Amino acid sequence: FPVPDGDTGTNMVMTLKYGYEAIKNKNASLTEVVNSFATGTVFGARGNSGVIVSQFFKGIAEGLKDKEEINCKAFALALGNGVNFAYASVAKPVEGTILTVLKDATKAVIDKLPIDSFDELFEIFLNASKVSLEKTPEYLPILKKAGVVDSGGAGMVYFFEGVLKYLNGEEIEEVTESSKEEYIDLSLFNKDTNFEYGYCIEGVI
Repeated sequence: FPVPDGDTGTNMVMTLKYGYEAIKNKNASLTEVVNSFATGTVFGARGNSGVIVSQFFKGIAEGLKDKEEINCKAFALALGNGVNFAYASVAKPVEGTILTVLKDATKAVIDKLPIDSFDELFEIFLNASKVSLEKTPEYLPILKKAGVVDSGGAGMVYFFEGVLKYLNGEEIEEVTESSKEEYIDLSLFNKDTNFEYGYCIEGVI
């Protein structure tokens, strides 16, 4: 990790969709919604990028634990906790990836405190993430050689562009799914669940 592959976007979308599926019909407290979204992404995490994203949101959820209301400072600090969780999820963190983008964007938000509104907070985060994303090839020769930026970092930029558009009441373009995978309600499983097959079976031809 990182590797030049074509499934990073799909992995991130599938991971985030599990978070969305967990909260789309949920009428609950702030803490419950945040925890449900984070748990959904953790259980639905796909690939390296999905694991990092899920841990980022898990860290945010932990940072907002037991809070019924939050302000910009509390959320900014929760973002910092999310970055710590994301870095801890990788055995050997590599700069110039999604990790760097999340770290730089979060630092920009914390450095700007106090911030008056969430609109401003996400605008700062998004602008800083775009700057960081453009710099990713400077860290990784493989990106520079290919003439591209880090795909995981780009995925998070797209995600937070959507967040800011939602806050501003802008229309969000419909995304065409590359995968029509059927979603599984992961809340049905727990530590006492009995599975018919206990092993991952692979065939090598």
